[in-house]
Amino acid sequence: MGREPGAGVPAGTTVGQWMFGRCVVVATCVFAMLLGGLPAAGALAPPSSGDPAVIAAVAPILDRSVQRSVSVVVVDGERVRYANFGAENDTQYEIGSITKTFTAALFVDSVRRGEVREDTRLEELLPLGGTPAGGVTLLDLASHRSGLPPFALTADMAAGGLGWVVGRNPFEFDREQLLAQARQTPLLTPGRNQYSTFGYALLGQALAAAAHTDYSTLLTERMLRSLELSDTWIPLTESALPPGATTGFDVLGRSQPAWPLDGYAPAGGVRSTIADMGAYTSQLLDGSVPGESAMDLQWSFADGGRSGLTWKAMESAGTQYTVHSGTTGGFQSVIVLDRQHDRGVVILSNTIGQLEDSAIEILQTTPFS
Repeated sequence: MGREPGAGVPAGTTVGQWMFGRCVVVATCVFAMLLGGLPAAGALAPPSSGDPAVIAAVAPILDRSVQRSVSVVVVDGERVRYANFGAENDTQYEIGSITKTFTAALFVDSVRRGEVREDTRLEELLPLGGTPAGGVTLLDLASHRSGLPPFALTADMAAGGLGWVVGRNPFEFDREQLLAQARQTPLLTPGRNQYSTFGYALLGQALAAAAHTDYSTLLTERMLRSLELSDTWIPLTESALPPGATTGFDVLGRSQPAWPLDGYAPAGGVRSTIADMGAYTSQLLDGSVPGESAMDLQWSFADGGRSGLTWKAMESAGTQYTVHSGTTGGFQSVIVLDRQHDRGVVILSNTIGQLEDSAIEILQTTPFS
């Protein structure tokens, strides 16, 4: 039996918006199939620096999941050890959606400062009055329960999603373009958990507006400077990248352009080093990161999953881990924390690959004594 035009389209969504959204989903699914269904291209680079015991422990694990350059940090209380393959402690990587953990912490910190409330609506901070997105609260954005889709349901975002498949940066939008997308995009499932890069971009821009600054400055002044993460930053344009910036590669081994982000910077625009990510991990574990309660697992789901503010829980061998990963066109990253035992692992790679299970295996098998 055929369906009438528009059947199955969410309420409040035009057929055109729905079709554009499908284009983005198709592009993302194609990318996911490439990521999960093809063998890794290339080979893991030889070890270049780091702790010999950590190198010996992680090399067999990484050899199954990554290739080319990769950096690992293993944190055990105050002890921080590294393993680099074709890289050094100061090699810069795009960390992708791990950026969202900084934005979540900034949200908690902004509430503590009294600049925003958990129930502050987007339209109170950004020119989105009279739109579905404008009525969304900051807490719903931070917890991925706003109803906003993963990506904006607009023609320009659909084109960007398709561009992702052929090796282009899909998020080349400034703040005003992001707001224009928000005015056109409906809410799909308010109150239900749905990971939204779009929502986190809006959250970060709203927090910056509340502080009367831009997101990059907000992040630098309230997080990076106090945590002494001097090699962590946001390039807004490709021209801002230094000569010789690390090149990323896709799952087929093809070099990819950098992903400098402007409007979408709060959702995935940070570049960092394994040295800085080791310091960040240590400070997350010891509670010295402003807004560190964003990691607390406050929500449970029907499938048994749990989450905090953008952080998710994973369980293995009876241990619960707090996890976030990141992907750009040519970089993969993951941070895994064992908060009960004050341990953590970060992996940064300049090639797309599956890393979450590898990071957990490293935590389970690396000698800590």
